[in-house]
Amino acid sequence: MHMKFQIRFFSFAMLVLTAFPAISQEDVPEYTVQVGNFVNPKPGDFAQLQSFGFVYATKRANYTDVFVGGYSSEGEAEKVVESLKLQGYDNAFTSRMNVEGGQSVTIIQLATKRSGDKINWEELSQAGELYVMINGGQVKIAAGIFPDVPSAKAQLARLQQAGAFKDAFVKNVNNALLHEVTDFETGGAAKKPLIPLVLTEKEKEAAPPVAEAKKADVPKSYEEVAIIEPTAKESKELMPKGTTKTPTTPKETPPAKEKAEPAKTQPVKPAPAKETATMVSFEADLPDIRPTVKRTSAIELQKVLKLEGSYKGSLDGYYGKGTRTAYDLALANNRQLQKYRILAKHMANPADEAAKGSVQYLINNLWDDPRTSLDGLSASKAPIAKAYRAYFLFASDGAGKDVNSLMHEAIKETFSGKKTNFPKFDPSAKYAYDDIEQLLTHLRYLHEASPDSPAAPCWIFRKHPGAALKAFGPQGAESNLKLQACGGFWEWQEVQILDVIAGDLCGFGQMSEAEAAKSQSLLAQLYLTPKALNDEERKALEAWNTTLWKGIDGWSSRDPMLAEIATALKISYFQTEVLFEDFFMDEGFNEKEAKALGLAAMKSLVGHHLERFI
Repeated sequence: MHMKFQIRFFSFAMLVLTAFPAISQEDVPEYTVQVGNFVNPKPGDFAQLQSFGFVYATKRANYTDVFVGGYSSEGEAEKVVESLKLQGYDNAFTSRMNVEGGQSVTIIQLATKRSGDKINWEELSQAGELYVMINGGQVKIAAGIFPDVPSAKAQLARLQQAGAFKDAFVKNVNNALLHEVTDFETGGAAKKPLIPLVLTEKEKEAAPPVAEAKKADVPKSYEEVAIIEPTAKESKELMPKGTTKTPTTPKETPPAKEKAEPAKTQPVKPAPAKETATMVSFEADLPDIRPTVKRTSAIELQKVLKLEGSYKGSLDGYYGKGTRTAYDLALANNRQLQKYRILAKHMANPADEAAKGSVQYLINNLWDDPRTSLDGLSASKAPIAKAYRAYFLFASDGAGKDVNSLMHEAIKETFSGKKTNFPKFDPSAKYAYDDIEQLLTHLRYLHEASPDSPAAPCWIFRKHPGAALKAFGPQGAESNLKLQACGGFWEWQEVQILDVIAGDLCGFGQMSEAEAAKSQSLLAQLYLTPKALNDEERKALEAWNTTLWKGIDGWSSRDPMLAEIATALKISYFQTEVLFEDFFMDEGFNEKEAKALGLAAMKSLVGHHLERFI
C-alpha cells in the first residue's frame, strides 16, 4: 500500500515539476488536422467543425492555415480527416507536431474548457499572452511563456492578490503542444494583457523577462518557429526549428519524514516552513483506454450499443476502435444522451460552497479573507477551529508556543473519551510542531475523528502538495474523513453526463447535503489517494453492481420510455466504468484491483442517486 501511495504522490509532483520534451505517443495529443489554407477566414465559417475539436488558425504570408483539434493517435485524427472530406474539405490532412524536438516551457494554466463552450477571452487576457493546449474536445487555456517557474509563481501571486484566477496553477509543458491565441480564436475579443507581466527588480536579476527570450534561450510556441515537411504517408509534420537539445529533467525533492514522536520541550522557533513542491493539479485528463484488456464493463457496453444499433462487432470484451466509434455515434445520435449531454453543461458541478459563517465557510476562506475567517474561528467552539488557527499561525510565522498550545487544545477536546487507532499518535502527549507535515497529519486525524467535522479544503493540497498528499493519504472503508470535490474526475464529460442521468432518475434535489458531501469526498479520495480493496470489499461492490442492474432492468421493462432512459444510463455507466478502470491501471494497480476501484468510483458517483433500485 505504501508503494502505491508513493506512486500516487510522485504522479502529482511530476505533473508540474517534470520537463517532458519526449513523451510517449499514447500520452500526448501530438496529432492535429489541417482543414486547409484560406484567405481571411472567419471563425464563424467553421462553427460546424466544433464537434470535432477546437478550431484554431496560424497566419502565414498571404493566407491562413486552419486546424482542428489535438489527438493522441493518428487513427483518431484520420477519422476526423475522413469526416471533413465528406463535408467538402477535400484538402484536409493529418499533421504531427514534433514533440521530440520541442522544449519544456513554463506557463500558468488558467482554465479547462470543452470545444464549443463560450470562453470569456477578455477576462482571461488579464493573465497575459494566452495559449491553448488541445486534446480532443478538451481545451486547456494558459498564460505565458515564462523564463522559469519562480517568475511564473510571482505573476500568479500578483494575479491572485488582485482577486483573479484562484484555481490557476504553474506547470511545465512541451512547447510543441502550445498554440498562441489570436484574433481568429477570440473572434476579435481583447487579447492584450490588462495586467502586464512585470517582474520586480529582484526577480529581474534572478531571471530575464520573456522579452529577452533569445538571450535566455527560452523556447517559443511551435507556431512561431514551425515549418511543415511532408512525411512518408503524405501527411505533414509540424517541426520546430532551431535546437532540438533535450533539456534536463529537474530532480524531485522528496517530502520530509514525519516527526511523530512527542516532544517534552519546546524547540527554538525556526523560520516559517517552505514547500519544495509546486501546486497540485486537480485536472484529470481522460486516460487512454487499453484495447488489449478483456473486461466485463466493455462487454456490457458492447451489448447495449449493439441493441441500440451503433455497434456491429462481436461481443469480445475488448475496447477497440469499433467500440469507441460505436460509443461516439451513440453519444451524437441517441436522443436521451443528447438531452443529458446538454443538461450536463448547465448543471452546476460539485462546488465548495458552504453556509456563510459556518466553520466550513471560515476554513474555505481562510486565505482569501484571513481577518474575517480567524475572527470567526476564534469565536467557534468547534475543536477543529483551533487547529486551523494553529495552522495559519504556523504558515504565517513558523513554529511556536501558540501553535503547539492551540493544537494541543484541539486534540484534547476532540479525543476526550475516544479511542484512536492512528499509529504513533498519543492524544494525551504534547507535541512540538516544527514542520508542516506533522501538523497536517494531526489535522487529518482531527478531521477523521469527528463524523460531523468539515471537509478538508482544496487549497490545502495546492499550498502544500507533498505534505498534504502524504498526510491525507489512503483512508479505510470506514473512514470519516471528508475531502472537498476539487475537480479530478468531475472534469470528465462522461462523469458529468452520468451524474445528471442518475440525478434525474432519483429526482434532482432529493439528495441531502450530507449525502452529496459524502459522495464527493469518496470520489475525491479515490482520485487523490486510491488504495487497493480487499476481497470482502470487492465482493460487496460486485454484489451491489449486480443487484443495481437487476433493479433497473425490472423498472425499465414497464414502458418503452423508461427503456430509452435505461439505455442511455447503461451506455454512460459502462463507458465511465471503463475510463475509471484505465485511470486506476495508470496509477499502477493491476486489472483486478482496477476493476474493484472502478466499481467503488461508480458507487461513489451514482450509488446515492440509484439507491431505490437496490
